[in-house]
Amino acid sequence: MVPMYKTMTSGKVDKFLVEQGDKVAQGAPVCEIICEGYFTLVSEYNGIVKEFYVTEGEYVEVNTPIIGIEEASDKDAE
Repeated sequence: MVPMYKTMTSGKVDKFLVEQGDKVAQGAPVCEIICEGYFTLVSEYNGIVKEFYVTEGEYVEVNTPIIGIEEASDKDAE
């Protein structure tokens, strides 16, 4: 999870907006995070959601991976 603001150290994964097997594009919303406000975490990659490393309701530290995305190859992007 990337920090939503400069001093953020952790946050609660409130709700996933994607499911395993979904295609996602860079910048697409993938989950909602609660931490001194409500934030939408967006994908940093183009690809397919392969797995979730945490569950909804779990608190995670900044820079903790929460979703595994298999990046799309150039062939897949066509």
